[in-house]
Amino acid sequence: METVLLATKLRIPPPLQQAVERTRLTDDLERRVPHHKLILISAPAGCGKTTLLATWARASRFPIVWLSLGEEDDDVEHFLRYLLAGWAELQPAVRQSPLGLLLGGMTPDIDAVLLAFINAADNAPTHLVFVLDDFHLIEDPAIHSALTFVLDRLPPTVHFVMASRAEPPLPLARYRVRQELLELRAEDLQFSLDETADFLNQLMRLDFTHDELVALQAQLEGWVAGLQLAALTRQRRLSVNDQLVVSGRHRFIADYLSENVLARLPEDTQRFLLQTSILDRLCESLCDAVTGRAGNQQMLESLERANLFLVPLDDNREWFRYHHLFADFLHSELKRRHPAELAMLHGRAAQWHLAHDLPDQAFRHAAEADNAALVIRVFERFVPAKLVGGEIRIVERWLASLPPAWRATYPIIGFAWACTLLYTGQFDTGARILDELERLALAQGEDSHRHLARVTALRCLVACYQNDLAPAEALAQQAIRDLPEDELDLRNGVYGSLGDTYRSRGRWDEAKACYLKTLDFTTAPTFHAQSVVTFGALADLDLRQGLLHGAAAYWRRALAVIGERQSWGNFPLPLIGWVYIRMGEILYEWNELGEASDHIAQGLERAELGGDVQGMIAGYLAAGRSKLTAGDVAAASEYLERARPLVQQAPFPDWTGRFGRLQLECWLAQNKLRLAVEWAGEMLRGDADEGPAEIEEAQLATARVLVARGDAPSLERALALLGRSLRAAKEEGRVGVQIEALALRALAHWRGGEQASAMTALERALRLAEPEGYVRLFADFGLPMARLLQEAHARDVRPEYVEKLLAAFNGARSIRTVAGSVLPEPLSGREQEVLRLLAAGLTNREIAEALVVSPETVKKHTGSIYGKLGVGNRTEAAARARELDLLD
Repeated sequence: METVLLATKLRIPPPLQQAVERTRLTDDLERRVPHHKLILISAPAGCGKTTLLATWARASRFPIVWLSLGEEDDDVEHFLRYLLAGWAELQPAVRQSPLGLLLGGMTPDIDAVLLAFINAADNAPTHLVFVLDDFHLIEDPAIHSALTFVLDRLPPTVHFVMASRAEPPLPLARYRVRQELLELRAEDLQFSLDETADFLNQLMRLDFTHDELVALQAQLEGWVAGLQLAALTRQRRLSVNDQLVVSGRHRFIADYLSENVLARLPEDTQRFLLQTSILDRLCESLCDAVTGRAGNQQMLESLERANLFLVPLDDNREWFRYHHLFADFLHSELKRRHPAELAMLHGRAAQWHLAHDLPDQAFRHAAEADNAALVIRVFERFVPAKLVGGEIRIVERWLASLPPAWRATYPIIGFAWACTLLYTGQFDTGARILDELERLALAQGEDSHRHLARVTALRCLVACYQNDLAPAEALAQQAIRDLPEDELDLRNGVYGSLGDTYRSRGRWDEAKACYLKTLDFTTAPTFHAQSVVTFGALADLDLRQGLLHGAAAYWRRALAVIGERQSWGNFPLPLIGWVYIRMGEILYEWNELGEASDHIAQGLERAELGGDVQGMIAGYLAAGRSKLTAGDVAAASEYLERARPLVQQAPFPDWTGRFGRLQLECWLAQNKLRLAVEWAGEMLRGDADEGPAEIEEAQLATARVLVARGDAPSLERALALLGRSLRAAKEEGRVGVQIEALALRALAHWRGGEQASAMTALERALRLAEPEGYVRLFADFGLPMARLLQEAHARDVRPEYVEKLLAAFNGARSIRTVAGSVLPEPLSGREQEVLRLLAAGLTNREIAEALVVSPETVKKHTGSIYGKLGVGNRTEAAARARELDLLD
């Protein structure tokens, strides 16, 4: 239903059944609009503003973004999202622009949105016109400020057209002086005598004489609504000159409508008009609910045919609204004639909107009815979802519009107040309100148990937020025990918050159990919005344990929810960016490099737009690693430098280790071993091998430098570091760390000449890694790991998986031959030793003495080496070995 109503706001109103073609005005608009940034049509009700604009817009050669405004749009976020929605109807790509991404996130930064709007407008391929109808209904100063900012910076190809009963609070004088403003006033909209004659005698098929037309024109001054009244008068066989007295334009309009229009309608029509005058928009089922009578579609269509100020909002004639002038009159008449019915009618309207999941309209009618019971139903059903969805300002506005005494009378309203305080970080005030709620709940009698349980649940959420685990656990147990089964949102919130607290304490199994319980509350109003956070938390838990497939499944479920149409605007932009980046990291590990880069780019764009420091760090490092793998060291270093100041300034110690690791890999790719060794030395002097778990990334990176250095003391220190990491990771079930530590241990043993130990460590790493499909963890170690894997393949160690890993090295220049392929047959460990001594200039006899083998054995190994390298002598062998980085 919300989608249907939104569509009526974004569609150019369909043509009226009786409308004069005002070519002189529409042609003038078409000619002059491209030369002005703001076109203001300011005139009282009934002057034909909307009809003129709709007629022009339907025939214009320019793309028109139409927005029919209502009182519910008096919120800057809603207003800007509707503008974007209308723009996207014409140019869908704008949803993927920074403007669309910002407004697609929860509680966007308005300043950033406005800058993005200007940039998007500057990229518009042709002239683009935004039409804002009924702009007088907008009173929020934030919207006026936003439009002023936009108008001051608009490119010359973008224009705003506003229809309003009064001048909007914009710097119109400045625009007039700059000749950027085109204005149409009431006198410009007046019907000419010819247009008056066309309307009355041609379209309405009446029989006004020329003298009567001249008299009407003089009396009404071309006022369109007055002419419509004159037509209704003649249709009812009245004497126009005697009855139509509206010389004060609107001074006597109510009397006229009452006596000469409403009073002469059938009783059932009068009753329908008065009862439905409380509605902003009308459709058959809504009118049936409000009037208490069925079958009102025929009534709506007959009112439109009778030209009784009913305006269609869609081409199917399903949705309508009253002309504002007529609606004001009808509502005043309803208050005057039947004041006792107002509360009942608003109550019926509230119930219909409740049933159709339209919270804003439901609340307005419930409040107009002064019906606390209905307001409570709206609050119970929609407030949790609005708070979770970031619509805190709307809830605050609802609360402010209610009698203050209701907060102290009805616990659910006080509960909503406490929630807004806690969501905005006002914990001290929120705690005081919870104390008051507890006292109020105890006085409620039969429903006190439910209200007390709600208070307990909120206190649990506060304790979890403050990471105070002991009271959080006790409060959670009490809340879950006391909350009724239908309190789905609070149950969901308690489990989710407790899961976060367990996760921050490293109690992963308990955290996962809590998160999985939240996924049982599929019918909770907040489930949709909360599920993405839950999927992310579960993915994080799986990643900590090295479970790539499980983590990817959760990230994909999160992306599926984010991509649903109803999710637009319900999630913070940083959260959306984070999901894309983390999914990109897993795709990278699986060596799906193209898809990984796409996800990382999308996530990084959202993180930058949302100003999310942690997301930007993660994105820059992931993008840098992808560039490094592609051989673009310069681009990788650029991403590293973008991340550097963020890592230095932000309190994210776990990302400091990841930054150090990428820095190390860039140095190694640039053959800057000295810098890498110096960095490792600083880490060792800082007792990195005894530091907390959050610098584990740095510990592994330090071990890698020590292995690359290759001397006996360095290898010994590396193995000690790796042993410590392995023990800790095994105790905590962190498989990913175990795999990396074992792979490094294998390289350390291989470098130290301990081939059997190297193969044992590598086989253990492969056995752990194969089920989850790890690839880049091995491939990113470069040529030394490639040589080790070639040896494993020669020994038939997990051959299929090893072949998959070796295939990932095909993109690395350091292990390509001149022909561009990996060595068809790897060098054995003994052959690598012979090659190093051969390249050092030793003779076969000297090599034999060094390796304690016979010269014939050396000669045999040398021949095998020549064949594998595709060379004919030792000089060529040494050159090719250096080319392939086979020599230390």
